[in-house]
Amino acid sequence: MIGIFSSIDQLLLFLVAFGIVVLFFAVLIDRSNGLFLARNPLNVSSYETTPENEAERKAGKLFVYWAYRGVSVLIPICLFLHSGILSKLLAILFIIGNVYLLTVRKK
Repeated sequence: MIGIFSSIDQLLLFLVAFGIVVLFFAVLIDRSNGLFLARNPLNVSSYETTPENEAERKAGKLFVYWAYRGVSVLIPICLFLHSGILSKLLAILFIIGNVYLLTVRKK
């Protein structure tokens, strides 16, 4: 039976690409303080803190939190399972970057 992915390496690279797309959206939502998908990204004045958009802001921040947590686990695991040596080195660099960011945020 022929599936969508002909090998495990293709599936892992797809998961890495999907993780990068999710990370991109999480960064955009984080930069807008949780309101990127609810507002026009070019209208910066609509990102102001008001009581009427507080629920949207909480939902955006919750998405950013879970996206950062999920991507920080998904990408290194997929890169470690990939057969290439370069992908294993990228996974190590990704983990070092995550550890560095966690230590910087705690200070």
